[in-house]
Amino acid sequence: MYRTKDMPYGISLFLVALVCLEIYWIISFLSWGLFDHYGNSLGSLSVFKWVILLFMFLIITLVLIRIIQGFIERDDWARKFTILILFIATFMPFWALVVGCSFGEQLIILIIYLLMIVYLLTSYVKEYFRNIFVYGEWTLYKRVVTLKSGKTLTIYFFSKHTPHSGEPTGMPEGYTVGINQRSNMPYLKKLGSPDVYKYGKYTLYKRKVELKSGKTLTIYFFSSKKPKSGKPCEMPDGYTVGINPRSNMPYLKKKTTQTIKTEVLKTTDTEKTEEKEDEPDKKPSNVIYVVSKPQPGEVRGDWAVRSHGKIYSHHKTKLTAIRAARKIARQKDATVMVQNIDGTFSMGFHPKKK
Repeated sequence: MYRTKDMPYGISLFLVALVCLEIYWIISFLSWGLFDHYGNSLGSLSVFKWVILLFMFLIITLVLIRIIQGFIERDDWARKFTILILFIATFMPFWALVVGCSFGEQLIILIIYLLMIVYLLTSYVKEYFRNIFVYGEWTLYKRVVTLKSGKTLTIYFFSKHTPHSGEPTGMPEGYTVGINQRSNMPYLKKLGSPDVYKYGKYTLYKRKVELKSGKTLTIYFFSSKKPKSGKPCEMPDGYTVGINPRSNMPYLKKKTTQTIKTEVLKTTDTEKTEEKEDEPDKKPSNVIYVVSKPQPGEVRGDWAVRSHGKIYSHHKTKLTAIRAARKIARQKDATVMVQNIDGTFSMGFHPKKK
């Protein structure tokens, strides 16, 4: 997990210039600067003065290292600390100008210090130090939306590219990052909450039931609304999602290529359940789906062409997505299923019999 963006070239050049300037100032200070101006030389220094000199250079080195670390970690204190250090550093060339030591050179150094302070006060540098949360290639954005009731809601989403609306933001308190198992996209989830599995508008729930034999059994079911009993849960190991051909509702089935019989619970808004026998599994390549699948930062209405385990392409309109799906279906001799507004699927294309 990463919390920093790549360092811009302007910031990198600033750090290089700062290090080079300090190295040059130390050389000039010892050779022809204030150190020499007051009649000192390295060969005539006492032990005490050597200790003072080495301590001063050690402090300068540690300060530069800490500033570089702060810039890499994008901590705003590093920018403010650097401004303070540069302001203190201006006293040395100002002192040299007062006593008439290397007037032209010290004037240039003083001007460079002041320009560096001005650079750190620009909006470009402040933007770099904003508290922005980054997860790999994904940046966290937030956007304020107005609901029909008039209330405002802040939504958070990840995006690899700059979205049409929203601004980069930091990680809100009480949240962490989860990974969507189908799209491998990051999302925010509350701390301590499970990785809830979602399939379209349906959420996976689990519930414990007691059998007549006295044993307890954990059953899993999908529901588009919050059920009367059951808790949202993550996908259990060894299972995948199947689609009931009659009701078009998702359900869990074991990962196998053979025909199996599994007792599953299928729930509706009225919480009615029934046991049904699975039909033979279809190969993922035999069905191409056109589903509404918005990308990060986009609004609902974007369409994706996908199979059970692969996303082929994204489209802005439903019509262009259907055309692309039919083209793929002809190549794979597959059927096209198109998602409706209510989440059900209808036939979009069927290969001709040979």
